[in-house]
Amino acid sequence: MLCELAYTWPVAAFLPGDAADPVAEVVLYRDPSRTYGTPDSSACDAAVRRLVAATGWAPESHQTLDGVLVGLGLREGYDAAAKAHSPQQVADRLLAASASGWSCRTARLVSARLVDQTVRWYEETGVVVHAEVRLSAAIEAGAVSCAQDRYVVTHLTERRTYVLQQRGDGGSPP
Repeated sequence: MLCELAYTWPVAAFLPGDAADPVAEVVLYRDPSRTYGTPDSSACDAAVRRLVAATGWAPESHQTLDGVLVGLGLREGYDAAAKAHSPQQVADRLLAASASGWSCRTARLVSARLVDQTVRWYEETGVVVHAEVRLSAAIEAGAVSCAQDRYVVTHLTERRTYVLQQRGDGGSPP
């Protein structure tokens, strides 16, 4: 269904769980892409309605709307053969900063974009971190230790989304 959704909306999602796990949850987020821009909130709401109508799933009504939500890849860069890190390495960075105020869980990081009338699908294993804003530096340290070129921060408290990247040449995956 996410591929079908990509024909009308640039999909950026976290699928919590391991790659072999059935999809039990989809967390959609707004990715401020240099190529595609940032989808506005109304476009995101429309995408959620289409997904709900097609799948019968329901939006989570008790979702926490504070702190930050970040997906971090565990592989260095976008090369499938590059060194991969463990979810524990990211969790260790957070634990070194604070024993509480965060959660870190394994997830598939997914992007689906319409390019020349064909959906381009990208997926990699990573983690989804939900944390108090005060732990943003620890999240950044986790991203640096995993050699991430770029990651998206959804600042739930301020209701905004932005990108952080290490190098000027980073960007959307191929």
